[in-house]
Amino acid sequence: MKHFGKRLKNIFWLCRPYRKYARVYFFVILLTSALLEPIDDFFYVYFPKEVVDLLAVGKSFWYVATFSAIVCGILFIKNMTPKVLYPYFQRKSKEVELKIKRDIYKKALSIDYRYIDNPEYYNKYAWAITEYSAQTLAARDFMSKFIQHFMSVTMLFTMIAAIGPWIIPIEIIQMFLHCKIDFVKNKMNIAYKQKLVPVKRRLSYFQRLFYQSEYAADIKSTLVGKKIMDKYDIIENENLDIVKRYSKKQALYSILHETTFALTEFIIICYIVYNITVGNIAEVGLYIMMTLAFYRGDSKLRELIDLITGADELSLNAEKLREFFDIESKIESCTGGKLASEESAFSVELKDVLFAYENSAFSLSHINLSINPGEKIAVVGENGAGKSTLVKLLLRFYDVTEGEIFINGNRISEYNIKELRKKIGVAFQKPLVYAMSLEENISLYEDIPISDIEAICEKLELLSIFKKSGAGRETELTKEFDADGIMLSGGEIQKIALARIMSGKFGLLILDEPSSALDPLSEYKMNELILGEANKTTTIMIAHRLSTVRNADKIVLVENGTIQEYGTHDELIELKGRYYEMFTKQAENYLE
Repeated sequence: MKHFGKRLKNIFWLCRPYRKYARVYFFVILLTSALLEPIDDFFYVYFPKEVVDLLAVGKSFWYVATFSAIVCGILFIKNMTPKVLYPYFQRKSKEVELKIKRDIYKKALSIDYRYIDNPEYYNKYAWAITEYSAQTLAARDFMSKFIQHFMSVTMLFTMIAAIGPWIIPIEIIQMFLHCKIDFVKNKMNIAYKQKLVPVKRRLSYFQRLFYQSEYAADIKSTLVGKKIMDKYDIIENENLDIVKRYSKKQALYSILHETTFALTEFIIICYIVYNITVGNIAEVGLYIMMTLAFYRGDSKLRELIDLITGADELSLNAEKLREFFDIESKIESCTGGKLASEESAFSVELKDVLFAYENSAFSLSHINLSINPGEKIAVVGENGAGKSTLVKLLLRFYDVTEGEIFINGNRISEYNIKELRKKIGVAFQKPLVYAMSLEENISLYEDIPISDIEAICEKLELLSIFKKSGAGRETELTKEFDADGIMLSGGEIQKIALARIMSGKFGLLILDEPSSALDPLSEYKMNELILGEANKTTTIMIAHRLSTVRNADKIVLVENGTIQEYGTHDELIELKGRYYEMFTKQAENYLE
């Protein structure tokens, strides 16, 4: 009983969306379940007995017909009630389903960035997105059917106990055996589903590779398509092995389950036949009622037992789902004070910062860097040196392992993280566009007037997108859902990323390789916008093309997770160190 109480608690948790978003609907479902089905069961057993008894005592046809009409009328109202309520039930059920998806996305938004690097998080997310809605619906149905069947079984077995009390302990023994068998079976089913989660994720990945345009060029022009098919065959065989292994066990427990029911039914039939032969059940009406009550009660008890044993699987599914919703996020839940100034450029200081990723040999070591308000700082270095990691720390996607980061003299951890990020404009190394209009893609930080967007687009020469495609302003920037959508070049996507950070008033701008896909002329104009006098915002720009950063106020060279050189372009050239070597090598390539 203790374990069943825990399962009910988990199932009740699964019903939370219905209690939260459709409380009246949920109450109506439970109320109709408690009242309507038991009425049907009662008249199913009682009505034939009463008709036989009325005829046996000589009641007239009209008397019996009137009684029958009343019973049929009650049953008609009972059967019509769910049909009348059906449109309401469907609408509210779909409403809750959509809210459930929104809850999952909202939770995903609130999860710390560090979980994104963890495959276990993806398994939990995949479980939630595929199972939460279905399991919530199953929990609602469980609550409804449990009340319904409990009321029916209680009523039917009360009627049986008045005539044949020995049937009750036989059914209880059957229920105990059934529960034991199904408990093992349900644990096995959960293990089976968990085994399939990573396999399904891999299969879903293969499906995405052949669907998304970004992979099409490689698949068409290289051997990657064959390699993917070879991998698919391996995962397909793994999938089949899991199914084969578990299906044999499932068949065995299903056979045991049916055997217990068959034996119980045989024993009870023998019991009824014996009582009839020795005269314990004399009246025809009582015999009919007992027989019908037994078969109806046995059927309802089977369904109730299935529900009880199914509660174990539902409970285990609830616990798996709770693992996703119970993920604790230290950073994203930070509710410190807002920024003291909404308009001014930030000062930034990294003081003896150390940072290491989990399960990785890479680390940042003893990073000390001070950036004054309005300064333009360039960060350079080879791939994997730690440049992008610095960006993630400044956005507080991660917390430092040791040391401190200060924004405007305050520890970064003291700020409300969402308010802080609103004041940091970022153009990532691989910017993305979304299946939305150009205006919607640009105004990601805040809604801005169309006139301002048009001015930004003109400055970045983005309006040519519409001219070459013949598209309108509301046309989506992908063909994901719209055949008339606009396909963009890599340079156009980078210009959109730049337009985003030009659309707001930020205290800090962070640009991670913002010109890698731009042509030389566009790159020159971009540098004028970012490193020119017109930009008064504190700016950090990561670059591999060193020609783009020579006008920065200061250049930071990062190597092996440490700052190796720091100064202006001229100072670092005069130093003739690592920056000088990298710059002259690149210059030679341009000269060639």
